[in-house]
Amino acid sequence: MVFNVQVLRAFAATLVVWVHAQELIAEQDILPGWARDFGYGGVDMFFVISGFIMVRTTQNKDVRPLAFIKKRIIRIVPMYYFFTFSTIAAAMVVPQAFNSTNPEFSHMVKSLLFIPFEKTPDRIYPLYYLGWTLNFEILFYSLFSVSLLLAKPIRLFAVTTLLVALAAMGTNVQNLADHGVAAYFYTRPILLDFAFGMLVAWSFPSSARVSDAKPWWCLLTAGAAWFVWGGEVFPVATLPIAPTTDTVLRFGVPSALIVAGATGLELAGFRIGNNLMRSSGDASYSIYLSHYFLIAGCIIVADRLTLGGLGRILLLPVTMVAAVSLGFITYHLLERPLAGDFETYHRIRTRLAVRRWRKNAE
Repeated sequence: MVFNVQVLRAFAATLVVWVHAQELIAEQDILPGWARDFGYGGVDMFFVISGFIMVRTTQNKDVRPLAFIKKRIIRIVPMYYFFTFSTIAAAMVVPQAFNSTNPEFSHMVKSLLFIPFEKTPDRIYPLYYLGWTLNFEILFYSLFSVSLLLAKPIRLFAVTTLLVALAAMGTNVQNLADHGVAAYFYTRPILLDFAFGMLVAWSFPSSARVSDAKPWWCLLTAGAAWFVWGGEVFPVATLPIAPTTDTVLRFGVPSALIVAGATGLELAGFRIGNNLMRSSGDASYSIYLSHYFLIAGCIIVADRLTLGGLGRILLLPVTMVAAVSLGFITYHLLERPLAGDFETYHRIRTRLAVRRWRKNAE
């Protein structure tokens, strides 16, 4: 049960790219509301998938908390630190392009330690603002790692109960922001997305077999329709504090339906994508972290060239393809080596050696 979920990770990463690439044509106002908005669900889908994967990878194993958190740190931290320091360096070189990024020492420390803070008034972002999602991920990983000390039958119940309690607190306690940024940030309803993913994984034990694919196609279709057009029924409330994190009904629930449908389909022998999409899923973290640098550069170039509406529209798909391609390159040349996998560099070195040998032989 990996292939289809990896395809969904690729889809989620592409949605985030789509959200930021739209800035190229923001002044044109040519997109219908649903086409502008559904890309914001990429984060919810990532969170649902995270909950799913954490349960799936520990379901039939005795994983120790320290081993679990160490693996997650190796997966998350080096790449995030690289892009955080890259942002700090870029803000020092071209500060006019990073108006809201003031590389203060306290902000840097909090960013690196995944401590939420107000980057500017009412905007809770780290120095590299895409890292706000990682603050939630680290919280979830921490809670999940502690649950590994519990007996398997009650792990899911314990973490789910805690996530529901935090989300309920954030929804029902008045003026929670007055108790500090962390109190507000870590009680957002979006935390329920992790619980949804965990419940989906729990509903598909490793021994599960599916013979009829029709119900899962229906579930996937219903989830996709809700994901794209659900804003008509469940609009996202406009809150004074960013980022927007009250998206559970708008994107969290349909993301869970999509993940459940895709999982059931794979058990029934159906794949919802191809190998390229699966590879994009493998590179989804790199796509997520790297794409904004390229998109921001394209926007700066388009502004300086004073590109008109048509030029920006034509540049939009090119920018998206380039951003995803950069993610692939980042995955092979940076993410995997930072995790200790130097296969790509070994291959490059071997090819260069073969070329030199052939040249000398001639």
